[in-house]
Amino acid sequence: MTIEQTIPPQAMQKDPCQALRIALLDLHRVLVELERRQYEKQHGRQSSGDFLQVMAYADEMRWLEPLSRLIVMLDEALDGDGDALSAPATVAQRARELLSLDRHSSEPFTTRYLWHFDASAELVPAHSRALAALKVAGTSAPQARI
Repeated sequence: MTIEQTIPPQAMQKDPCQALRIALLDLHRVLVELERRQYEKQHGRQSSGDFLQVMAYADEMRWLEPLSRLIVMLDEALDGDGDALSAPATVAQRARELLSLDRHSSEPFTTRYLWHFDASAELVPAHSRALAALKVAGTSAPQARI
């Protein structure tokens, strides 16, 4: 499924902020699913509530916070609670940095994201949809530094 299949083309052009939000939420969902599988391999099966507590409070899940914050910024901009003019550009800039696949980065997000990217083919489509949404938002795809 592509970002174009998720959001009608007219809506993508009208509201790149919404397209970016949907793509980042999808990416976040895939990452949480991958983290849950890894966590359950080490700690056994978890109920949804128990795993939600892990996601909210466990130090090993803090690496996802930068992506979560970007989604919150877009939600606030779309709800009128945030800066609707500058939030999408700020989010797009930071999302480009986070998704750059910079193998020289020591940021916790980038390190763990690269690990999942290399280990799980199911992350690639979500990553591609996020890059497509960044393009629709008027930003270019990050260049991978290998």
